[in-house]
Amino acid sequence: MEDVARAAGVSKATVSRVLAGIPNGATEATAQEVRRTASALGYVVNSLASSLRSRQSFTVGLVLADVSNPFFGRIASGVEARLSQKGYSVILGNTGNDIARERAIVRVLVEKQIDGLIVAPSTTASEHLREAQERGVKLVLIDSEIPDLAADSVTIDNEGGARVAVEHLLALGHRRIALVSGPLVASFDVQRRDGYYAALRAAGVAPDPSLVVPGDLCVDGGRDAVSRILRLQPRPTAIFVSNNMMALGAMVALAEAGVAVPEEISVVAFDEEDWYAITNPPLTGVANSAFDMGQGAAGFLLDAIEAAMPRDQRHERLPAALSLRASTRRLRALQAVAAPEAALGGDR
Repeated sequence: MEDVARAAGVSKATVSRVLAGIPNGATEATAQEVRRTASALGYVVNSLASSLRSRQSFTVGLVLADVSNPFFGRIASGVEARLSQKGYSVILGNTGNDIARERAIVRVLVEKQIDGLIVAPSTTASEHLREAQERGVKLVLIDSEIPDLAADSVTIDNEGGARVAVEHLLALGHRRIALVSGPLVASFDVQRRDGYYAALRAAGVAPDPSLVVPGDLCVDGGRDAVSRILRLQPRPTAIFVSNNMMALGAMVALAEAGVAVPEEISVVAFDEEDWYAITNPPLTGVANSAFDMGQGAAGFLLDAIEAAMPRDQRHERLPAALSLRASTRRLRALQAVAAPEAALGGDR
């Protein structure tokens, strides 16, 4: 570092901060000269030594439930975009919605002396996260909350988004509406189920537990759940699917069974994806703000790391809006397809 400083004509402190990506008042020309000189001299930052001196590793752990899900990919992009501006690196852990795996990943990250954790929890279990906090690791929850854990959180309005989706189906005349839920062990999943129930009750429709069919939050789970729903008698006229991956499985199951959407069954799904607009038919979905969630969680974490004194917890809940497409249809129009003679002269 002294060699780089001497060759570039700057102080050793300036070299340290420029190469760590920390703003230090140096002009862009000076910063470029420092980086060019370091490259020419073959200098590589010893991040371990730096963290030992500063007691800060400038590393954050990001623990996600399913990195194969594009939703979590957008969260990761938002987190990395925000943290990289401050010179932080991100270590990614994938739990596969397995709490044992989540505990193991958190333990390893804490041992690596990370400065903070952003976690999308698999369940409401909290002891491993509380232990990380006790060791000085700052924590932010994303996508799901843990009621008994004192931690900042950034989530979507899961209950409100689910309620709007089911209200849309109710407004189209549907009353027998099935729900493809997740395993109901994380708060977002329970909140979406609660929004489904709330919409039904507000419309005077008594919830039918047989219409709530759990999946595993993956494609096969959605496919299996809808296959079971299609065997119900009488068959539901609409389905609300509580996440994007199960929505894909649901559409596959309906196509395999030869059930036309929306002519025979209307479908709405949570977690808006680009492919919702290009399915046949295009899928009505509840839009999420995954990238914004990631940026918000990273911002909360940076504030916590940089705070000189403890501060109050912060909780942000982003809105979830419904994007209307062609996968839903008014119930009377659906019934007209099933029994045209009964709908002569009817309102379609």
